[in-house]
Amino acid sequence: MLTVTIDAEKLTTWAKELSARGMRNAIRRAVDKSATAARRVALDVIAKDIGVPKARIKDAVSKVRRTTQTSLSASFTASKMRISMLATGASVTRPGGLTGRTYRLTGGGSASLNVKEAFMVNASGGRFVAIRRNKSRLPIKGIFAETPSTALGQPGATAQVAWEKEANRQLAERLPAEIQRQLLAEGIPYSAPADTGD
Repeated sequence: MLTVTIDAEKLTTWAKELSARGMRNAIRRAVDKSATAARRVALDVIAKDIGVPKARIKDAVSKVRRTTQTSLSASFTASKMRISMLATGASVTRPGGLTGRTYRLTGGGSASLNVKEAFMVNASGGRFVAIRRNKSRLPIKGIFAETPSTALGQPGATAQVAWEKEANRQLAERLPAEIQRQLLAEGIPYSAPADTGD
Protein backbone atom coordinates (compact mmCIF):
# COMPACT_ATOMS: atom_id res chain seq x y z
CA MET A 1 0.00 0.00 0.00
CA LEU A 2 1.44 3.35 -1.05
CA THR A 3 0.88 6.57 0.86
CA VAL A 4 1.27 9.81 -1.06
CA THR A 5 0.71 13.31 0.31
CA ILE A 6 -1.00 15.68 -2.12
CA ASP A 7 -3.03 18.88 -1.81
CA ALA A 8 -6.50 17.43 -1.15
CA GLU A 9 -8.24 20.78 -1.60
CA LYS A 10 -6.70 21.25 -5.03
CA LEU A 11 -7.48 17.67 -5.97
CA THR A 12 -11.13 18.24 -5.04
CA THR A 13 -11.18 21.32 -7.26
CA TRP A 14 -9.66 19.40 -10.15
CA ALA A 15 -12.19 16.62 -9.66
CA LYS A 16 -15.02 19.15 -9.97
CA GLU A 17 -13.54 20.69 -13.13
CA LEU A 18 -12.45 17.54 -14.91
CA SER A 19 -14.79 15.01 -16.40
CA ALA A 20 -15.05 11.90 -14.23
CA ARG A 21 -13.48 9.83 -16.99
CA GLY A 22 -10.69 12.36 -17.49
CA MET A 23 -9.84 12.40 -13.78
CA ARG A 24 -9.79 8.62 -13.63
CA ASN A 25 -7.59 8.35 -16.71
CA ALA A 26 -5.12 10.88 -15.28
CA ILE A 27 -4.86 8.86 -12.08
CA ARG A 28 -4.48 5.63 -14.06
CA ARG A 29 -1.61 7.03 -16.13
CA ALA A 30 0.17 8.28 -13.01
CA VAL A 31 -0.23 4.95 -11.19
CA ASP A 32 0.82 2.83 -14.18
CA LYS A 33 3.93 4.91 -14.89
CA SER A 34 4.88 4.99 -11.21
CA ALA A 35 4.54 1.22 -10.86
CA THR A 36 6.63 0.63 -13.99
CA ALA A 37 9.41 2.91 -12.71
CA ALA A 38 9.30 1.28 -9.26
CA ARG A 39 9.54 -2.19 -10.85
CA ARG A 40 12.77 -1.19 -12.62
CA VAL A 41 14.26 -0.07 -9.31
CA ALA A 42 13.04 -3.23 -7.56
CA LEU A 43 14.55 -5.48 -10.24
CA ASP A 44 17.95 -3.83 -9.86
CA VAL A 45 17.95 -3.99 -6.04
CA ILE A 46 16.65 -7.59 -5.93
CA ALA A 47 19.50 -8.71 -8.21
CA LYS A 48 22.09 -6.89 -6.08
CA ASP A 49 20.66 -8.30 -2.86
CA ILE A 50 20.73 -11.88 -4.19
CA GLY A 51 24.13 -11.37 -5.80
CA VAL A 52 23.33 -12.21 -9.42
CA PRO A 53 23.10 -10.24 -12.69
CA LYS A 54 19.72 -8.59 -13.30
CA ALA A 55 19.20 -10.75 -16.41
CA ARG A 56 19.29 -13.85 -14.18
CA ILE A 57 16.09 -12.85 -12.31
CA LYS A 58 14.24 -10.89 -14.99
CA ASP A 59 11.76 -13.71 -15.63
CA ALA A 60 11.07 -14.04 -11.90
CA VAL A 61 9.62 -10.53 -11.63
CA SER A 62 6.36 -10.13 -13.54
CA LYS A 63 5.50 -7.23 -15.80
CA VAL A 64 3.31 -4.57 -14.23
CA ARG A 65 -0.33 -5.49 -14.07
CA ARG A 66 -1.83 -2.16 -15.07
CA THR A 67 -4.87 -0.30 -13.82
CA THR A 68 -8.30 -0.76 -15.38
CA GLN A 69 -11.42 1.37 -15.57
CA THR A 70 -12.73 -0.43 -12.50
CA SER A 71 -9.49 -0.70 -10.52
CA LEU A 72 -6.87 2.00 -9.88
CA SER A 73 -4.39 -0.58 -8.58
CA ALA A 74 -1.19 -1.51 -10.44
CA SER A 75 1.02 -4.34 -9.24
CA PHE A 76 3.85 -6.73 -10.01
CA THR A 77 4.95 -9.91 -8.30
CA ALA A 78 8.15 -11.87 -7.78
CA SER A 79 8.35 -15.66 -7.88
CA LYS A 80 10.13 -18.17 -5.66
CA MET A 81 12.64 -18.94 -8.41
CA ARG A 82 15.40 -21.20 -7.10
CA ILE A 83 18.80 -19.73 -7.74
CA SER A 84 21.89 -21.83 -7.26
CA MET A 85 24.43 -20.46 -4.80
CA LEU A 86 26.97 -21.06 -7.57
CA ALA A 87 25.27 -18.29 -9.60
CA THR A 88 26.14 -15.83 -6.84
CA GLY A 89 29.84 -16.61 -7.14
CA ALA A 90 29.93 -19.00 -4.18
CA SER A 91 32.56 -21.73 -4.15
CA VAL A 92 32.58 -25.28 -2.82
CA THR A 93 35.88 -26.92 -1.94
CA ARG A 94 37.09 -30.09 -0.25
CA PRO A 95 37.71 -29.71 2.58
CA GLY A 96 36.13 -26.39 3.43
CA GLY A 97 32.62 -26.73 2.06
CA LEU A 98 30.60 -23.75 0.86
CA THR A 99 31.82 -20.18 1.04
CA GLY A 100 29.47 -17.57 -0.35
CA ARG A 101 26.88 -14.93 0.34
CA THR A 102 23.39 -13.73 -0.53
CA TYR A 103 21.06 -11.19 1.16
CA ARG A 104 24.02 -8.93 0.38
CA LEU A 105 22.20 -5.62 0.94
CA THR A 106 19.57 -6.72 3.46
CA GLY A 107 22.09 -8.50 5.67
CA GLY A 108 21.66 -11.38 8.10
CA GLY A 109 23.32 -14.75 8.49
CA SER A 110 23.18 -15.58 4.79
CA ALA A 111 25.15 -12.44 3.94
CA SER A 112 28.20 -14.51 4.89
CA LEU A 113 27.77 -18.25 4.43
CA ASN A 114 30.33 -20.83 5.52
CA VAL A 115 28.89 -24.33 5.48
CA LYS A 116 31.64 -26.89 6.04
CA GLU A 117 29.37 -29.88 5.38
CA ALA A 118 28.28 -28.64 1.94
CA PHE A 119 29.15 -30.53 -1.23
CA MET A 120 28.36 -30.44 -4.96
CA VAL A 121 25.59 -32.51 -6.55
CA ASN A 122 25.37 -33.21 -10.29
CA ALA A 123 21.82 -34.10 -11.32
CA SER A 124 19.75 -33.85 -14.51
CA GLY A 125 22.47 -31.96 -16.32
CA GLY A 126 22.75 -29.34 -13.58
CA ARG A 127 24.77 -28.72 -10.44
CA PHE A 128 23.74 -27.47 -7.03
CA VAL A 129 25.08 -27.25 -3.52
CA ALA A 130 23.66 -29.52 -0.82
CA ILE A 131 24.08 -30.83 2.71
CA ARG A 132 23.03 -34.14 4.22
CA ARG A 133 20.00 -34.05 6.53
CA ASN A 134 21.59 -36.61 8.84
CA LYS A 135 24.59 -38.95 8.93
CA SER A 136 23.11 -41.17 6.22
CA ARG A 137 23.96 -40.73 2.55
CA LEU A 138 20.37 -39.69 1.85
CA PRO A 139 18.30 -37.55 2.13
CA ILE A 140 20.07 -34.35 1.13
CA LYS A 141 18.93 -30.73 1.16
CA GLY A 142 19.87 -28.12 -1.44
CA ILE A 143 21.32 -24.77 -0.45
CA PHE A 144 20.00 -21.97 -2.63
CA ALA A 145 20.32 -18.20 -2.78
CA GLU A 146 17.65 -15.77 -1.63
CA THR A 147 14.53 -15.96 -3.83
CA PRO A 148 13.19 -12.88 -5.66
CA SER A 149 9.88 -13.22 -3.78
CA THR A 150 11.69 -13.07 -0.44
CA ALA A 151 13.75 -10.08 -1.56
CA LEU A 152 10.60 -8.20 -2.52
CA GLY A 153 8.21 -9.43 0.15
CA GLN A 154 10.23 -9.75 3.34
CA PRO A 155 9.38 -6.84 5.69
CA GLY A 156 12.29 -4.43 5.91
CA ALA A 157 14.21 -6.07 3.06
CA THR A 158 16.28 -3.59 1.06
CA ALA A 159 14.39 -4.29 -2.19
CA GLN A 160 11.00 -3.73 -0.57
CA VAL A 161 12.09 -0.46 1.04
CA ALA A 162 13.61 0.74 -2.26
CA TRP A 163 10.58 0.01 -4.45
CA GLU A 164 8.11 1.51 -1.97
CA LYS A 165 10.18 4.67 -1.71
CA GLU A 166 10.51 4.95 -5.48
CA ALA A 167 6.80 4.27 -6.08
CA ASN A 168 5.83 6.98 -3.60
CA ARG A 169 8.27 9.45 -5.14
CA GLN A 170 7.12 8.72 -8.67
CA LEU A 171 3.42 8.94 -7.86
CA ALA A 172 3.82 12.21 -5.94
CA GLU A 173 5.49 13.72 -9.03
CA ARG A 174 3.42 12.11 -11.74
CA LEU A 175 -0.11 12.57 -10.40
CA PRO A 176 -0.14 16.41 -10.57
CA ALA A 177 1.57 16.28 -14.00
CA GLU A 178 -1.00 13.85 -15.40
CA ILE A 179 -3.88 15.89 -13.99
CA GLN A 180 -2.38 19.01 -15.61
CA ARG A 181 -2.13 17.14 -18.90
CA GLN A 182 -5.80 16.14 -18.64
CA LEU A 183 -6.91 19.65 -17.71
CA LEU A 184 -5.16 21.00 -20.80
CA ALA A 185 -6.67 18.24 -22.95
CA GLU A 186 -10.13 19.26 -21.77
CA GLY A 187 -9.39 22.97 -22.26
CA ILE A 188 -9.39 23.88 -18.57
CA PRO A 189 -6.74 26.36 -17.27
CA TYR A 190 -4.31 24.74 -14.88
CA SER A 191 -3.18 26.29 -11.60
CA ALA A 192 -0.38 24.51 -9.76
CA PRO A 193 -0.91 23.82 -6.05
CA ALA A 194 1.24 25.68 -3.56
CA ASP A 195 4.50 24.01 -2.58
CA THR A 196 4.01 22.98 1.04
CA GLY A 197 7.43 21.31 1.25
CA ASP A 198 5.92 17.79 1.53
